[in-house]
Amino acid sequence: MREELYRLHQRARQGLLDPVMPEEQARAAGQKYRPAAVLALFAESQGPSHASSESDLTGVDIFLVKRSPNLVHHPGQIALPGGGLDPGETPEVAALREAEEETGVQADSIDLIGPLDEVALPVSGNIVTPVLGWSDRIQQSHHWDTSEVLLPLQVPVADLLNPQNRAVVRLASFQSAGFYLPTGWVWGFTGNLLSYLFDQLGWTRTWDTTRTHTITLDEAHGRVRNEH
Repeated sequence: MREELYRLHQRARQGLLDPVMPEEQARAAGQKYRPAAVLALFAESQGPSHASSESDLTGVDIFLVKRSPNLVHHPGQIALPGGGLDPGETPEVAALREAEEETGVQADSIDLIGPLDEVALPVSGNIVTPVLGWSDRIQQSHHWDTSEVLLPLQVPVADLLNPQNRAVVRLASFQSAGFYLPTGWVWGFTGNLLSYLFDQLGWTRTWDTTRTHTITLDEAHGRVRNEH
C-alpha cells in the first residue's frame, strides 16, 4: 500500500490527478485564507476489520480524530489530524507536528510521503494542504492534546469502504460524502477528502450513491450515538 501512496503523490506532482473539490475552489476565488495542513496517515492494521472478505484492504488503517465537543469550530466532528501552519512551517512539517499532537503517534515512526494539491475552504477560511503518510511501525503514546481531541481513532480502511457504511450526508442545504463509524459519521470536508483519496487510489468499492443520511445537529457535533 505504501507504493500506491507514493504513486499517488507522484501523479499529483505531475498534475495528473483530478481536481480536489473543484466546487470549493470556484467559491474561493479572490478570498484570503489561512494556510493549514492535514495528514492522511495510513498504517498497517493493528486489529481486526469488520469489513467483508471481498476487500483487499483489510490490512490497512487510517488515523482520524474525534474533535473535542468544547471547541468553537466543528466541535465533536471526526476529522483528519491537522491544523494551521506556524510561521516558517511547510505543510509537511505542520501536518506531522499536528498529527503527533492530536493522535500521540510519534513523528519518527511516520514515513512522510508528500503533499497533494491544496484545497480552499470558504466556510472555515483555511486553505488546506493534504499530506500523505505511511507507517508500518506505529509508535503511539497515550498522550494527545485533550483540549482539541476527545479521542484518536485508528480505523480500518476496509470498514470505511464497506458499501453499507457509505451515504451522502445532508445538513440543511449542505451535503457531502459520508462514512459511518460507531463513533459517528465522517462527513463534511473530511468525508469529501477521504472519498476523493479513495477514488484516486482506485480503492473505492461500488456503493449506492442514492443513499442519503440527514444528519442532526446533535449528530454533527458528536453529542449522540448515531444509528446506522
